[in-house]
Amino acid sequence: MSDDLDQSDGAGAGGKHAAARQLAEQALRAQAAGNAAEADRLFAAAERADPQAVIAVLEEHQGDLAPAGDAGPQDDAEIAAQSRTVEPGADAPSRAGISGRGSGADTQGT
Repeated sequence: MSDDLDQSDGAGAGGKHAAARQLAEQALRAQAAGNAAEADRLFAAAERADPQAVIAVLEEHQGDLAPAGDAGPQDDAEIAAQSRTVEPGADAPSRAGISGRGSGADTQGT
């Protein structure tokens, strides 16, 4: 008998969906609290119960989720600190001793 039709225990598909949503929401809270192992366990249990419920919860909370590990620069000052500055009149990398022979473009036309 399929899970969609099995209503014998009163849980049925609707109960599994609700339970999976609740597990996924608990997993998000555990993840936000920094408990990755507990979050993984809860997400796995939710996936087993109803993968569509997990997808729905993640889509609903998409804006709330913190990026995993690398948030990247958040403002102009951070971007500038990570960017290279091109100095007018600076030598090409090959002439500055930064790279090998270069592409040959430096010697074209001479």
